[in-house]
Amino acid sequence: MEAFKALKEAFTSAPLLCYFDENKPMRVKTDASAFAIGGILTQRFEVNGHLHWLLVAYYSKKLLDTETQYGTSEQELLAIVEAMHYWRHYYCGARHPIVVLTDHTNLVWFMTTPNLSQRQLKWAEKLAEYDFNVTYRQGNKNPADGLSSRPDYKLLKAATTLTAAEIVQQSFRLGSEEYKPVQEKLYALVTMTLQPRHPA
Repeated sequence: MEAFKALKEAFTSAPLLCYFDENKPMRVKTDASAFAIGGILTQRFEVNGHLHWLLVAYYSKKLLDTETQYGTSEQELLAIVEAMHYWRHYYCGARHPIVVLTDHTNLVWFMTTPNLSQRQLKWAEKLAEYDFNVTYRQGNKNPADGLSSRPDYKLLKAATTLTAAEIVQQSFRLGSEEYKPVQEKLYALVTMTLQPRHPA
């Protein structure tokens, strides 16, 4: 019960996210499931003499019916495209290349792959606007996995984007066994948010 309260408090309290700083390096962590995509934007801050990657923003979206028919690689790529577009106002004027972390190895070489489908070519054109590189990160080390595995997205038909507080509140209201696998990912997210945010 105490862990549940700590999780709820961490996600719904005010001092959750850091302010974006265009001078600091950025990481975008993305993930896709069969029914949703998610992303996390972090930046590297110095806190008490140590560098930490701290949370700046969350993103989560249910896939459209047509998008659920895409293959795994395309859904993972869509997660990157949507996250880059969603936070495009942060990337303009950024001082460092954006590092995109994905748990899908094939996407590391996507921008240099010669044979792409029409849809992939369209996405590649969109991504060409940004200065970024894709890096592989194991799924169990990627907190964005929790945002793409929300059980309420399995139940809701409409595609929506929600705040972090709404994400957690809706998941808690479900109260089903289906929520338990997601809880571990949410705890990973909370671990990041509970670090100190700015130098004293």
